[in-house]
Parts: sequence; structure tokens; C-alpha cells
Amino acid sequence: MLLSLLTLSIALLGQELAPSVEIQPEPTAQEPGQDLQMPTDSEADSSPEADPDPDPDPDPEAEALAAWLQDGAPVWDTPTARFLRDLELGMTLDLLAEFTEKKNSVQAFNDFRVRSAQLNFASPVAGLGRAFFTLDFADGGDGSELILREAGALLENIAGNHLPGQWDVQVGKYQADLGAWNTTLANEFPAPSFDGTRRAFFSGNLVMSGVELHHRVSFSGGLFRWSLGLAGDTESQDVDQFGNGLRANPNIIPFGRRGVANWTGTWRGSLQWDHGGGWHSRMGASALYAPEEPFFTDLGNGVTERAELHHTVYGFDAGFLWENPNSGRRHELSLEVWVQDNQYRNPDGLYVGDESRGEWGMYEYTYSPQWSAGALFSRYDVLGLSAFDLDASYHVGFLSYHYSEQSRLSLFFSHTNPSQTSEKFFIVGAQLTMSLGAKRKVAIPRWY
Repeated sequence: MLLSLLTLSIALLGQELAPSVEIQPEPTAQEPGQDLQMPTDSEADSSPEADPDPDPDPDPEAEALAAWLQDGAPVWDTPTARFLRDLELGMTLDLLAEFTEKKNSVQAFNDFRVRSAQLNFASPVAGLGRAFFTLDFADGGDGSELILREAGALLENIAGNHLPGQWDVQVGKYQADLGAWNTTLANEFPAPSFDGTRRAFFSGNLVMSGVELHHRVSFSGGLFRWSLGLAGDTESQDVDQFGNGLRANPNIIPFGRRGVANWTGTWRGSLQWDHGGGWHSRMGASALYAPEEPFFTDLGNGVTERAELHHTVYGFDAGFLWENPNSGRRHELSLEVWVQDNQYRNPDGLYVGDESRGEWGMYEYTYSPQWSAGALFSRYDVLGLSAFDLDASYHVGFLSYHYSEQSRLSLFFSHTNPSQTSEKFFIVGAQLTMSLGAKRKVAIPRWY
């Protein structure tokens, strides 16, 4: 094997030097004043030096390797090598500082944390699509922990030209196609935190482990797309909740034994129009259905109660975009309405049903490639209290300076109302997002 590696090194070195170095034959010793005589072709053929003795101990592996290199076979022409060669790697740091005006209150905190230290990977997979992987050291306020945000593959155009439009399949652990913003992570969101409605109903990003089918087809002046997902495992992720949201909403997070009935299905359909002159609009509808979602309640003294409850969420979204490529100015407005119908355990220990609704909207104005500003407003019913019309809200305004395409510094001012029976509070803060390397590729973009 050592001889094989040595032969490979010599062959590679010879290939690099061959175009630029011409090897000259060494002159033989000669008498003073005697001219150097080069043998003719016939003399060279009959000379014993022209036919050297063969290698007394040939190495078959080295000979095969040298022959492979001689044929000019590309070193990176294998699926594994192409995967490593085309690997895209990126890193994002999300730093957050928050300050409240409350004193002697549970809402009083002065906090600075590395909210997220994210690594994202992506690479083509044998001409079928691309694999993706996002890992995050996230701090939801109670210390950092390692979170696997997503890990899977997007297989593109699986039907080829046999069916109209483009058919894609997403498999693995992925951000579910629910609404226009669920596939966007917190450090990519224009506002410093997600809207209150999504955080209340989904505990942030809803992540699923399963398979999701996508189909999109273009028409004159627009595009229609739909998706259908089926998962055996769901997970909520929110970098602004203790435990990063993974344990914040146990009726969303399944653990323990799961049966055939413990599945979760999703659906989304959307239309997008290009009106010309930089104007775009979109409308969509989404739904989630879990017939028997595992629900665990810690009763204390080491006792955990398990129940299997139905969970249904459906929503509608709309978006409007106007952009001027010459000046860099851009206006974007997003609106979403969500309705949740599910069972929960009330304080009396009974499992009852409740329907709650939430709405949110966000406007962002990009003045130049460097400066943008916006505001987000959200209102939602508190689960179990909507019958008494007790709602909650989260509003925030923000000003951002983008010092690179993927990095920004934002100042923000927010107001939170946990419910009408809880104390309201304000937050003043700053967010610094720094990115290096490749940008994380969103499998389902907001705009096509």
C-alpha cells in the first residue's frame, strides 16, 4: 500500500510538471574536443539500453493506479466525492440583549445571551436534489443546548417530464410547510422574535419527521403550488422559550410509545401573481390534523399521565410585495389568521375541547440595501380562556442596519400582554446577527 501511495504521488507530480518541464537526456562523458553524438532511431532500437529489464517485483495495485491516472479519469467523479466537493457550509451567530422597565416583578429581566450559534450544511445528492442539515447551539433563556433544527433531503423534479409542473419530495426532519413563514428560522425573521400567534399555537417553528410532497405549476402571470405532508413525529422550536420550546408545549411534542394512529398530517395550497412593475401578491391556506396526538402531564411524585387527544389547526395567509431593483427600495406586507381546535387538560383534570383564534401582520420597508424598518402586530386567544374572551398580544417595532447581505444590527421596542389577567410589560433591546459562508437554503421559499 505504501508503494501504491508513493506511485500515486509520483504520477500526480509528473502530471503537474509535464506541461512545463522538458526533460533533456544527460550528456555522456566525452574526450576533450569530441562532438556529442546522438544515436539515430535505428541505433536506439538496437541498443540494449532502449529495452531495460522489466521490474523484477511489479506491484499490481500501483500499475493499475498509474494506468487509471494515465487515462485521465477525474479524481472527483464519484457520488461521495461530488457530495464533499459541492458541500456548502455556513455559520450564523444571533446575539440578543433585552431590558424591561419592571421592578420586583417576574417580567423584570436584563438579559444578554447568544440566542443561537447555528451551523448549516447543504450539498447536491447524485443529481436528484440536495441534502440539508442545520445544527444549533441555542439559548432560550435557561442555558445553551444542542438542537437539531433539520436534517433531510429535498428530491427535486421526481416526475421529470411525465407529469405537468414540478414535483418535489422532502424527507427527513424538516420545517413543515404551514403558512408562509414556518420555514423561516428566528435569525432569518425580519422582527427580533416570531409573532405571538405562532408562538402560542405552534411554540415557534413546527418541525416534522416524515415525508412531504410538493407540486407547483406556472401559469400566465403567476404560479400555483400545494403540498401534502405525513409525519410520525412533530416538534416545536422557539429560541425565546425555556428549553427552546422543545418542552414548552407538551401537547405538540410527542415522546414515549407511538402507534399507527399517532400521526400528523399537513396540507398547504397557495397562489402567487406577478402584476408587473415590481408588484407581487400571494394568497394561501394551510391545515394541520392530528387525530390522536400524545399528551403527557406531569402529576408529580414521579407520576406522568398520558392521553391521546385530537389537534386541528388551519389558517389563511396573504402577502404583498413591491420592489424597485434600481433604487433597492422594497415594501412587504404579510398577514395571517389561524384557528386552533384541540383538547387540553383543564385545572380540574378533565380533558375538554376549545377553539381559539389568532391573527398577526407585519410590514417591512427597505429604504436601501443597508437600512430597513418595520412593525409587527399580533393578537391571539389564550388556550382555555377564549370562552371568556381573554386574549393576549405581542407587538414590536424595529430598525435594522444591514452591514452585509446576511448580517444586521437591529434596535427594537416591544409590548407584551400575556393575557388580560396577567401583567403587561415593555422590552427595549438590540439584536446582532452575523453570518459567514453559505446562506441556509429554504426548501420552500416565501416568494418564487
